[in-house]
Amino acid sequence: MNKNIFVACDVSSHKEILELLSKIHEEISGIKIGLQYITNHSPQEIRELSKFNKPIFYDGKFFDIKNTLVESVKSLKNLNIKYATVHLLNGLDALKAANEAANNINVKLLGVSVLTSFDNEELEQLGFKEQLEKQILRLVKIADEAKLYGVICSPLEVKMIKKVAPNLKCFTPGIRQDKNKNDQKRTLNAKQASEAGSDCLIIGRPITKGDPKKNIQEILSSLN
Repeated sequence: MNKNIFVACDVSSHKEILELLSKIHEEISGIKIGLQYITNHSPQEIRELSKFNKPIFYDGKFFDIKNTLVESVKSLKNLNIKYATVHLLNGLDALKAANEAANNINVKLLGVSVLTSFDNEELEQLGFKEQLEKQILRLVKIADEAKLYGVICSPLEVKMIKKVAPNLKCFTPGIRQDKNKNDQKRTLNAKQASEAGSDCLIIGRPITKGDPKKNIQEILSSLN
């Protein structure tokens, strides 16, 4: 079983992403493409990733005024993607409109709560008065009211989110198999995140750095 693992293909080269997916596509549940890849490649290249028969997660993290947000979501129509991300700071009204647009093109919206590279200190520097968990809960309640498909959160917050919004799916980056957190701050390993109730693990460097095939197999073994 692939245990609902999406590989985060944080690369610029189309050749590099194809080589990576050719090695591990049988072991993963889906493909996440982020800004590093999106800004370098054409719609045709994005559509080409469909040949691996895995759902594509377009991590654009859209954040703008309501009209621009909705039109940006509509622009995803012909990319053969299944999931896309929007910032929950867009607010309830804009998120409802974006979600309606997404439903019309069969795309499931995931709301970004607080980036896993943030902690309370960063939030305070940005002017947020509430502690991290309270800020996340505030945003998650907005996602739930807007009827989004799910949220992006750290694995540390999954149990808390499930209590207040059990219908939301939790997609969790911040998966680290050792003590090297890189630029992440709120992390768990794959087994801990799965046990916490994460619906989907988003894993990048722990898979892609080194031998991807060996890395994904070790992660899968840790989940058994």
